[in-house]
Amino acid sequence: MLILEDILTSLSITLVCGRDMYYFEDPEKQSKLKDVLESWLGTPFRHWSGVKGLGCDCIHFVTGVMTEMGIVHENGYEIQRYARDWHIHNEEELLLEGVRWQFNAEEVSISSPANGDIFLFQFGRTCSHAGIYCDDHIYQAINNIGTRKLPSLDRQWHKRKRYNFRILI
Repeated sequence: MLILEDILTSLSITLVCGRDMYYFEDPEKQSKLKDVLESWLGTPFRHWSGVKGLGCDCIHFVTGVMTEMGIVHENGYEIQRYARDWHIHNEEELLLEGVRWQFNAEEVSISSPANGDIFLFQFGRTCSHAGIYCDDHIYQAINNIGTRKLPSLDRQWHKRKRYNFRILI
């Protein structure tokens, strides 16, 4: 009888949820995310780097934050080498495919972001920039500026949003 009750409880949880569970729905994880993001602020921009306080580019920033949060692909992470201007001269979606491979995430609407979402922005022919949404801001490592948080509806950035990924449990 106990096994049947466990099965019914499991089924009711599935039916109530009716969707995938997201990693950052937990308020404690959102609080930790905010602390981790804030700890990266002021890190200078450095192409092909990902060391908090010393230098990072956008994808190494995103990967560094998610690593601190305990979200790492089962194979660890590997970011292919890329030239600073790769997005201008070719149409291969290196960043988009990398995010799809790297994280257990699903694509969701750009218009309804949630804390912890990874946004991809298009500059040039392909998506070539990434940031993390938290509390109406996008945290990102910006070329020649460093790691900053900007309002999520900042005109320059908002018009370049192409994809939004939400981390699954």
